[in-house]
Amino acid sequence: MYIKIIKLDTVDSTNNYASRIAILGAKEITVVRAKSQSCGKGRMGKAWMSASDCGIYASFLLKPQNSLEEVYYLPLISALAAARLLKNILDLTHKEHKKNREENQSEVKIKLPNDIIINGKKIAGILVEAKTTGKKLNFAIVGIGINVNSQKQELPQTATSLLLETKQRYDTEEIFTKLIKEMISVYADFKKGKINTLLEEVLNYQHGSSVAEIVEIFNKKKETEEVVHFV
Repeated sequence: MYIKIIKLDTVDSTNNYASRIAILGAKEITVVRAKSQSCGKGRMGKAWMSASDCGIYASFLLKPQNSLEEVYYLPLISALAAARLLKNILDLTHKEHKKNREENQSEVKIKLPNDIIINGKKIAGILVEAKTTGKKLNFAIVGIGINVNSQKQELPQTATSLLLETKQRYDTEEIFTKLIKEMISVYADFKKGKINTLLEEVLNYQHGSSVAEIVEIFNKKKETEEVVHFV
């Protein structure tokens, strides 16, 4: 699978940059990563805090042939990739420190449609922007922000980071590489139309829901909020 990685020191927004090069004909999968963003974007016009070298600020240029109805699930499918990544990191960290799962264990949850929550606070978010012609998708940009080494004073009160949760600093380059692997994995299944299979895995990061419940809740959010922002 073709993957091109573009690394920048700073940019207005990795989503904006990825959209610009998509219009110029960049191939999928192109991944844009920046050390910092001057105008990091969250969902529904909210800002995303993007302090230098404190987190993962990355955007994936994708061109799936899925129906537009399936494209609406890209935020949730991408959130699954981030949740997998964070759970693996936290499990490994606790194992290295020989902590019991019940002792100070951080629980990774997906808040529909696209946020990752640890201990009630947001640690990662997804912003999907898409360009269409009629009912045909031209491209989708999946922006992923993860708070890695952010200090408490650098984040809103409702947010957290890996550093705050584990009292340990992390190599953002290593985490970025792992994020790409997880995204490629879920995206491969997404392109094959394995939406239900992916949603069943989402249940691992929900409290007692069913796939039918997830679809119902997600459809309501799709109707009332901008799950995918069409540009």
